[in-house]
Amino acid sequence: MINYLHLPTGRFAYIDQGQGTPILLLHGLGSSLLDWQPQVEHLARYCRVLALDVRGHGQSEPLRAPSSMSALAGDVAAFIQALDIEPCILVGISMGGMLTFQLLAEQPQLVRAAVVINSAPSFPVDSWQIRGQIWLRLTLFRLFGLRGLARMLAGKLFPKPEQQALREQVKQRIAGNDPVSYLHAMRSIPGWSALPAVTRVETPLLVVSGDRDYTPLAYKRAYVAQLRNARLEVIEDSGHATPLDQPRRLNHLLDEFIAAHSAALPA
Repeated sequence: MINYLHLPTGRFAYIDQGQGTPILLLHGLGSSLLDWQPQVEHLARYCRVLALDVRGHGQSEPLRAPSSMSALAGDVAAFIQALDIEPCILVGISMGGMLTFQLLAEQPQLVRAAVVINSAPSFPVDSWQIRGQIWLRLTLFRLFGLRGLARMLAGKLFPKPEQQALREQVKQRIAGNDPVSYLHAMRSIPGWSALPAVTRVETPLLVVSGDRDYTPLAYKRAYVAQLRNARLEVIEDSGHATPLDQPRRLNHLLDEFIAAHSAALPA
C-alpha cells in the first residue's frame, strides 16, 4: 500500500510495513520504491521497513528545476523527522547510496547505521572517460528518449537470457519516469562529493558491491579505507542491480548487519 506525506518540498510516496527497528530504503536514479520488493517482503517479517520515492521519481513530487544531492538528501532528512524514525538504519543503492553519504555528512544524528550498495561518496568528473560516459548518457537520452535509454540500460543491468523478466520489468519502470525530472536528477550527480565530511563520521557502514558493478572494486576498497567505521562485502555474479539480481545474498548481509546494529535503537 502506497502512503503519501506532504513535506515543504512537495508530496512524497512511500511504503511502511512491519514493526520493530526502522529501516529506510533509498532507490537509485530512474528507479522507485518498487525495486525494493524482495527486501521489503523479507525484512518486514522482523523490522519496520520504509521505502521512499525520492523527489522526481515514482509517485513523489516531480523535479521542475535543477536540484542537488544536498537538497534531495534534505528531503530524506525531513521524511525521517516527520515519521519520527530517527535514528534509523539507512539502506541506499547507487544514487540512493549517494544520498546516504550526503545525509551522513550533513545530519549523521539521523542515522544509526547505513548500508550503501554499488555506490560511492563522490562522483568526480576528473577524466575524459567519465566525461565521455556522462556525454553518452545525455546523448542517448536526447536521441532516443527515456524509452530507448531504458531498453539499453535494462540490457546492461540484466544481460543473461534467464533475466528476461527482470529486463522487461526494469525497462518499463525506467521508461515510465518523467523525462524532465529524470534529467534534473541525473545532472545533480556529476561533480558531487560528500568528502571529506563523511570520512569524519563514526556511523557503522556496510558497503556492498556486485562483482560486476560499473565502479571497479579497487575504487570501492580505496574509499572504504578512508572511512572510520566501514567494511566492504562483495556479492558474486551480481551487476549494478544487486537487490534484484541477487536478492537472497543481499538479504542475508542485511540480516546480519541489522542484527548487529539494532540493539542500541530505542524500542
